Amino acid sequence: MASSVAISSIIFLTCLACYYNSLYCDFVFDDISAIKDNRDLKPQTPVWNIFYNDFWGTPMHKEQSHKSYRPLTVLTFRWNYMIHQLEPMGYHLVNILLHAITSVLYYRVCHTIMASEFTSFMAAMLFAIHPIHTEAVTGVVGRAETLSSVFYLSAYLLYTEATKRKKYSGWKPLTLSVVCLSVAMLCKEQGITIAGVCALYEVFVAQKVKLVHKYFNNALY
Repeated sequence: MASSVAISSIIFLTCLACYYNSLYCDFVFDDISAIKDNRDLKPQTPVWNIFYNDFWGTPMHKEQSHKSYRPLTVLTFRWNYMIHQLEPMGYHLVNILLHAITSVLYYRVCHTIMASEFTSFMAAMLFAIHPIHTEAVTGVVGRAETLSSVFYLSAYLLYTEATKRKKYSGWKPLTLSVVCLSVAMLCKEQGITIAGVCALYEVFVAQKVKLVHKYFNNALY
């Protein structure tokens, strides 16, 4: 347990160190449309508007809408705006923290697949520092990916926990997994794919484990 906390702390701090310099970046490219020009962030706009508009603040029913439905991500932008208006540092700080949390959760996911804690640690470190995440972390609009990933991986971990429980004790993590799936989907549309991942886990991992246990129980008794 202690080693797991230490490893998680190292991964978390590594993420902060890697992306610390992005705190001083301004809004760029799509950030302008999603943050500066988005009326849904302003306090005078009713908060429930985010559930009727797309990611950029355009009503979903309009022809010019991009149809990107990410209301919970926009809600976090609104919270940022409520605290510090259009000061970019706060937006970037949230993105970095979300990436750090995602990397720690990725380590947990790896540890459910790999027996070696060291291998899981190295995989998570590679995930944490890999430059492929630069756009998602340093660009404020990339929060849709990082925020969705937090709940995506949480849904998977909760589902795997539910499959390990006895028949009548797994409903709590299973219910929480469904909640996380729903939240991931409302952060970014691709969050729905975790349902497929969990289905594959059930077929190719959970059911095989149950069959092995059943075989050995029959052999013993």
